[in-house]
Amino acid sequence: ACMLIACGGSGQAEQLSDIEKKERLEALYEGYRSSFPSIESITIEELLELQEGAREVVLVDVRKPEEMKVSMIPGAIDAATFQREAQAYRDAVVVPYCTAGYRSGFFTEELQEAGWDVRNLEGSILAWTLAGLPLENAEGPTDKVHVYGRTWDLAAEGFSAVW
Repeated sequence: ACMLIACGGSGQAEQLSDIEKKERLEALYEGYRSSFPSIESITIEELLELQEGAREVVLVDVRKPEEMKVSMIPGAIDAATFQREAQAYRDAVVVPYCTAGYRSGFFTEELQEAGWDVRNLEGSILAWTLAGLPLENAEGPTDKVHVYGRTWDLAAEGFSAVW
């Protein structure tokens, strides 16, 4: 696997199939993993299974407010709300996410060091779109997703990338 930039990515992600986008996203995330080697991560499939279980799962969006305004995973809370109401989530499995999993990896590491049951969402919001799952904003369901920049323009077909 190679990083998008190392592969000479031209930023023309819209010409890639969802399978190719998923492969690039997985390669990006693998490249990030060395920055936070001690954390546990979770795939979309594992997350959906976990959500079916008895334990509460709280999704924490660690992106900037302008990114979250475009869209979020339904039911997620922002990092500020999580930190303000942390005790309410003490028994939950905390699953931070961002665009592709880099920023949420550091947030996951901080929480893990503080004793939380936490798992970083691999591929984050982009993986969520590639799994065909819905996003929402203040107005309701949306097909827009903030992708942070051209390198991360890997949202699934049917989603509009914003950066």
